[in-house]
Amino acid sequence: MSTISVTQSHNKSVTEVRELVDSLAKKLDERYQLKSRWSGERQVELTRAGVNGTLEFDEQEVRVDIKLGLMMSAFKSVIRDEVERAMREKLV
Repeated sequence: MSTISVTQSHNKSVTEVRELVDSLAKKLDERYQLKSRWSGERQVELTRAGVNGTLEFDEQEVRVDIKLGLMMSAFKSVIRDEVERAMREKLV
């Protein structure tokens, strides 16, 4: 099993970050069919066959942790790069 962990600091309000996290979750769904579900005020669960993860945020940073199964591990660098780019664009 492969793991992707990305953290990005921010200086946005909680409301702004919530909207940006929601946008990122939708983008991951469109690109990689990662279904998202809010599981709290500041956490989104991401799931798909062979993939599970979370998007979490607080007042200072956003964290993405995704575990990839064997079949999806071939896309690890592509997914990680996409997440890092989207987080930089939206949070910095």
